[in-house]
Amino acid sequence: MFLKLQIIDRENDVADKVFVVITSQDRGVVLEPGLLYPFNAATKGWMEEVKIIFFGPSEKLAAADPEVRDRIREAIAAGIQVMACKKCSDGFGLTETLEALGVEVVYVGGVISELLKDGWASLTF
Repeated sequence: MFLKLQIIDRENDVADKVFVVITSQDRGVVLEPGLLYPFNAATKGWMEEVKIIFFGPSEKLAAADPEVRDRIREAIAAGIQVMACKKCSDGFGLTETLEALGVEVVYVGGVISELLKDGWASLTF
């Protein structure tokens, strides 16, 4: 049996970009921490770049809840890229509603994979 030892220089291997995947349809989870953390990370300079991805049931809340919609608009105004899964939004009949809100509706599976390959940190709520 062989043991592979990998030494990582943590000083030069620290993520300064984060994407937050919001899957929960729980309003409290979506508002805090789901939308609160990425907004603060972007506006307070905690992270260099921040993205929010709504994926699955959370898209229903994003389309319907007035406070969630307001927080999404605030995030977009702060320069945060906000996306939603096209497969899911098409299935829920929400694509036009989300796009009208300013959300980029795309197939997010490939997006998430590329972000991970590019060294982005990820959080899921």
